[in-house]
Amino acid sequence: MKIKRDCYVCIYNQALNVTKRLYLDENKASNILRGVALILSKYDLSFTPPDIAKEVYEYIRKKLNINDPFKKEKEISIKEALNFKPLLEEKLKNSKSPLFDACKIAIAGNIIDLGVNQEYDLNKEIENIFNMNFIHNDFNKLENKLKKAKTLCYLADNAGENVFDEILIKVIKKIYPKIKVYYLVRGKPIINDITVNDLKGSEISNFAEIIDTGVDTPGFSLKYANSKSKEIFYNADLVISKGMGNFEVLFGECGREVFYLFKVKCGVVANACGCEKGDNVILKGEK
Repeated sequence: MKIKRDCYVCIYNQALNVTKRLYLDENKASNILRGVALILSKYDLSFTPPDIAKEVYEYIRKKLNINDPFKKEKEISIKEALNFKPLLEEKLKNSKSPLFDACKIAIAGNIIDLGVNQEYDLNKEIENIFNMNFIHNDFNKLENKLKKAKTLCYLADNAGENVFDEILIKVIKKIYPKIKVYYLVRGKPIINDITVNDLKGSEISNFAEIIDTGVDTPGFSLKYANSKSKEIFYNADLVISKGMGNFEVLFGECGREVFYLFKVKCGVVANACGCEKGDNVILKGEK
């Protein structure tokens, strides 16, 4: 998905919010923001939003000499999500459609996004989780694919969201115990996206093999992915992609069938998938 004019403003505002989150003084913030403006000016409409975000956040990290500016926020998000895990798993025990409801849980977790969403209400999202409505709902196609799949490539997104992914993957493994699941995460810190280091102590490794993709964009950009993750992506029987960043770099670009699960959080993505901001999506893309 290529950028639109609104993306320039969105990425600039993300940089502005980073300066506020880190409590930078006016001089430091001004220096950062002027540099970001120069970076944005280099990119035409042939690029994807995560392509540009990669350079912007890399620039911010180097200027501030901070490897992971969102480290604390990621830790807080994971702890908060873990508080909901027992409740959600208990509710799934009484579900008549545990796989579909687990998909809803995974999508609800996509509200945790400090790139586009500077503020979010996870409590409110959890309250309405099983009443979730969909504009695009290709769940039946996804379920049919799972019945036949021997391998699943699951593209991760944000820290905290991984807890909700774990619940879905656990349900998938319970229904289809022979399926091999690969959980692909970012190679370096980028916004609040999940990395291998963020998953230390996580139970998800009991249900999936965690793969460091080498990617340092807020989306699984194939041009930055290492050979192992690309091999898994293209050879897996099924790909589930979580979050808008993965959608932005893969939709219409990757040349294979992907099931996109996410919450629409911006107008540009809404237009791309025929939705409105705030909609929930289970969308089969390509082939």
